[in-house]
Amino acid sequence: MTADAPLATLVEWRALDAAGRDAARRLEIDAAQIEFAGAMARSIAACEAGDPTQVAGLAIRAGEEIVGWVLLKRDGAAPDWANDGAAVVSGLRIDLRHQGQGIGTTALAALPRWIACHWPTTTRLALRVDDGNEAGIRAYEKAGWIEVGERRMGRVGIERTLALALSPASHPDHDITADRLVPHE
Repeated sequence: MTADAPLATLVEWRALDAAGRDAARRLEIDAAQIEFAGAMARSIAACEAGDPTQVAGLAIRAGEEIVGWVLLKRDGAAPDWANDGAAVVSGLRIDLRHQGQGIGTTALAALPRWIACHWPTTTRLALRVDDGNEAGIRAYEKAGWIEVGERRMGRVGIERTLALALSPASHPDHDITADRLVPHE
C-alpha cells in the first residue's frame, strides 16, 4: 500500500442508499477478474437473498466513491470446505479505474475490524483463489494471509486455500489459540 493510498471503508449493502447501490452495480471489473471472482450481479443477488447474519455484501468506499465490493459468507451460507468459525471471502473486486492504488490492501485490512464488530465469534477469514490469479495471491499474501491445506481443482483451474487468523484482541471472549493455522508446505 502506498503512503497516499485512499482509506478504504466497508459499507454494508443494506446500508447503502439507491445511489450507492447503483454505483456498486456499475463497478467496472476486468474480464479476468470476473473469471476469478464471478459477476457482480450474481454476488449482489447472493447478498440480497442471503440471511444477513450469515451473508454480508460490503461495498468498498474510498472517500465518497464506491470503488469495490466483497461478499462474506459464514456458518450455513459458507462453502462446505470452510472450517467452523470461518468467514469466507467470496470475490473481492476493485473497479478497474481504481486498481493499483492500494485500495484492495486497505479493504483487506478493514475486514478483521468489520468481522470483530459484526460477527465477533468468527475466528478466521478464509478464501479460495485460483492459482493463475497472481495479482490476487500477491495482495492476500501482502495482507498476511497464508496458504493452508492442499491445492484443489476449482471452477477455472487449480485453487489455493488461504486463511487469516483473527487477532485474539478482536475477540476477547474467544480463545483462538486452538484454531492456529498450519501453513501449506
